[in-house]
Amino acid sequence: MKTEWLGKMSFLAHTDSNRQVLMDSKKESGGLGAAPTPMELVLSALTGCTGMDVVSILAKMKVLDEVEIFNMEVSAEKSEEYPRIYTKIHLKYIFKFRDEPRKEQVEKAVQLSQEKYCSVAGMLKKAAQLTYEIVYL
Repeated sequence: MKTEWLGKMSFLAHTDSNRQVLMDSKKESGGLGAAPTPMELVLSALTGCTGMDVVSILAKMKVLDEVEIFNMEVSAEKSEEYPRIYTKIHLKYIFKFRDEPRKEQVEKAVQLSQEKYCSVAGMLKKAAQLTYEIVYL
């Protein structure tokens, strides 16, 4: 992987999977605010990682076809001192099923992702308190 500086505070990462990710800082930090910040991408990576796990597990449980909506929201707190790392992260898994929610399967899928499969969660737990909740619409 390599990353190139584009000027000001903008950087373009070229991933090993031949994709590109643009990063920038907020205007008050000298950037253009034209792309996500690296720390925003950390939280995005967390939701992507755990979301993929949950979808994969629910598919294996043969309940994914019943899911109408699956969204995630994340909130986080940072330390006051530098480096300003995340100290608390809270994930909200939001589901809507076509019929009756399959709560037991969803809870198992989320638990497996959080405790066993999600590498991003595993890394972040070493620095931050990571909590989650499941909401059914």
